Amino acid sequence: MTISSPHLDELMTLGRSKSFLGREFLTWLWYLAETMQERLRLEVSGRTLEIDLWVDDRLVLEGNAAMSHQNVMKGGDPSHSQEASASLATGKTVREMKLGLRVKDGGEYSAVLGCEDLSPRALKLPSPEPQEGQDGDPKAAALPLADRLTATATFVGILDALFDRFRSARVDQEWDRTVVKEMREWIKRRQGKQGSDILH
Repeated sequence: MTISSPHLDELMTLGRSKSFLGREFLTWLWYLAETMQERLRLEVSGRTLEIDLWVDDRLVLEGNAAMSHQNVMKGGDPSHSQEASASLATGKTVREMKLGLRVKDGGEYSAVLGCEDLSPRALKLPSPEPQEGQDGDPKAAALPLADRLTATATFVGILDALFDRFRSARVDQEWDRTVVKEMREWIKRRQGKQGSDILH
């Protein structure tokens, strides 16, 4: 099957726009994780969950231009590094990050998220409560399949709720005057000097 040039251009444009929106979302998550003053309250499958967020040990930033140089930071706490602050100040956004989150009374999760489709990779689920007689046996400590499926659904539900919150803010007419302004101030505070536009 041959795809005509207009259709190919449309598909390429769609892919780029989805990737750009994904980068905005991941950058917003980073901003949210660093600036929120209390646990987020999210509605997930009919339950209200309280969560803490942080950027874990992997962060990849990239500019908007084609063939733009990437900054890949991993290990330790890369989101608080000088390199991360400098990358933000030059207009780079998040291409990939390892997101960590803790659910109140529900354990810790982490996963790598890429801007193209936001599908979680290397998903780490909460550790089960130790039971008597396990003596550190990793098989005995593994979550049962049903619990793993439930925990995975919880993480995906949280990610969906976070994206829904971002989407609602992104389409609001006050986006530029509120969220973008606050994110610029966040970048200035990190860098200690004039921040640049990172969102359109």
